[in-house]
This record gives sequence, C-alpha cells and structure tokens, in this order.
Amino acid sequence: MKKSLAFLLIVVTLLTACSESSRAAIGSWLRDSGGPAAAEGARVALTAAVEAAQTNVPRAQTAAAAAAATGGPIARTLVAEGAVAGGTLGAEILATGGPIAGTAVAGGFDALSTRAAQEPGYRCPAVVYDTNSDLNVVVDISGAQLDAAIAASVPGSPLIGLGGAFVDAGRAYGLSAYYLAAHAAWASAWGTSALATVKNNPFGYGATLACPYDCAVPFNSREEAINFIAPLVKADYLTPGGRFYTTPTLAGMEPIFSGDPAWAEGISSVMNLLRQNTPCP
Repeated sequence: MKKSLAFLLIVVTLLTACSESSRAAIGSWLRDSGGPAAAEGARVALTAAVEAAQTNVPRAQTAAAAAAATGGPIARTLVAEGAVAGGTLGAEILATGGPIAGTAVAGGFDALSTRAAQEPGYRCPAVVYDTNSDLNVVVDISGAQLDAAIAASVPGSPLIGLGGAFVDAGRAYGLSAYYLAAHAAWASAWGTSALATVKNNPFGYGATLACPYDCAVPFNSREEAINFIAPLVKADYLTPGGRFYTTPTLAGMEPIFSGDPAWAEGISSVMNLLRQNTPCP
C-alpha cells in the first residue's frame, strides 16, 4: 500500500511539472498499462521521461551527483528541483510507451531469470563500496544486469549498452566492472559529455584543466576506450610495482589520476548506486 501511495505521489508531482501535452501522454500511457507488472513499467517510463527530457547538462550533472551521494533515484532529485518532464524526447517516450530504460531493465531481468534457472544458488555481490575498496575484485554480474543498473540509475544515459564491455574488460583484467562503469559515468556525466559523445572518451583520458578538450584522446568507439583504460589503470595504479601504485583503491588513485578531492568519493557513490540498482535474486 505504501509503495502504491508513493508511486501515485510521483505521478502527481510529475503531472504537475509537465506540459499539457506531456500530461496527456502520461495519462494515456498509464491507462494503457494496467496490471501489477505495468505499474513498475510506468514508474520506469516516468523516470526515463524526466531524465531523457533534460537539455540542460549542468543541471543533469548536479542532479546525478546528488542522486549518487544520497543513493536515491536521479528522478527524485530532478522532481524535487521542479524539473520539467517535457521536451520532444520525453514526449515521444511517453507517447509510445517504450522508454529507453525499459528495454535495458527488462533485458537485465530476463538475463537474471535465465541465470537463476541455470544457477539456483546465484546471488549478486553483497558489498558496500567506499574509497578504500579493492578495485581488483571482479564482480559476478552480466553485461545485461549492468546495463539494467545503468538504465535504472540514469535512464537516458548513453552508457546504456556498454554493460557487456565493462563486464568483459573487468574479467579480462581483473577489475570491478562497477568501478569501470562508475569511473566512466562520473567522468562523463553519465556519458553525456562532449568527450564521450564526440571523441568516444567517457573517461576523459588525456584531458587536463588547461586543455580540457583538444588534449583528450579520441577513440574509434567507446568500447575501444574501455579496453584501453582498463589495462592501463590495472598496470599503473592497481598493481604493486606499477608506476603510480600506492593501494589498489580509489583513494590511492585519486592524487595522481585526478587531483580532484571529490573524485574518489564520487566514483564510490556511483558504484554503490549501480550495485543497488542491479537486478538481483
């Protein structure tokens, strides 16, 4: 009952914030999606619309940072700030009933269902990350599960679809896929930065404060960037004897890799957000 009331509250809040056309689309979508399972689908659609409709990147970045820090959905932050769930993309998502996030989330649950049937004892990683967590611990999740976690965290993120690349790189180089995905999400505002979209460089590799764009390395694809960064970080920062090794942690990496005092804490917060949003038994 409490969940239903909370859902209705979110609906009312979003309807208040939206334009007339978007309100009509939301109402139509909800009317057409009856049934218990559809309630969850409607929640995902509303969340997707809020995030996908954002055209002000700084505002989205602020909301993403706040959501990561509190562990709450990014939509909650945007709604609290009175963000308007309008715009062409948001209206299209609502009108068609086919949210960007919906496919990835559904895929994650499908993959989990298949795995649970094959491995009845399977459980997701039960861990809380902080800046001193060992990044050399491989997490036992699938690419589809990680895509679902990204979609549930920030439904409009261009990082959706890279779950398999993060997981494969993590397994290949002995790294946490949550770390790789969170590093990319933090550095690129969940894949929306110019470096990520134009140069396929979601990690911002090569960029400096004095040369934030031109000096950043371009890649042929985001997958190529992931497979470049993973072994570099592993060898230089997370392996004893590496050029910049102190400890295999975000706290150990931060002074040299970033220099931003919020970097390690920010990435660990995103790691926890992804872990919390991973479809698990």
